[in-house]
Amino acid sequence: MTSFTFILGFGFLLGLLYFYTNKRLSKRESEFNDFASKMQKDFLENTPTVHTGIDYYKKVELLYVQKGYTLSKHPSFSTDYIAKKSGDTLFIRIQAPGIKHDITAQVIQNFVGQTVLPTLDDKSTRVSWHYVCSKMMCDRSAKILIAANETRLKFELVEI
Repeated sequence: MTSFTFILGFGFLLGLLYFYTNKRLSKRESEFNDFASKMQKDFLENTPTVHTGIDYYKKVELLYVQKGYTLSKHPSFSTDYIAKKSGDTLFIRIQAPGIKHDITAQVIQNFVGQTVLPTLDDKSTRVSWHYVCSKMMCDRSAKILIAANETRLKFELVEI
């Protein structure tokens, strides 16, 4: 009977530990989400709006030209620009300010997947993928994917 009581008590302690850590993780995640939404709200309140996405595309294009890249329009719908500079090739996807849906891991995987095959044979350049947005629009799955591939996959916030 005492072993049964011990197992029951041990199970109860494990259950308490599980619920305690789960509650702490949920609290941390909600704090991070509150912080991100506050940053996004402040950003939107202090930034003038752009009426068309064309102005934003021009701004991003100018930003990369100023960094020394030569840009060319990519023929597919998943990538907006190919930027090249001395051994570096960037595939750039721009999320226009007017689009309201979040960026998911599947969206990013489609973006990378559309361009990865032509780059496999070319070993002379470093290839990376840049997703450019005017505000934080990534959901949790996209944040995990970007964090796991941070050397080649970048998410950039470019103000309007």
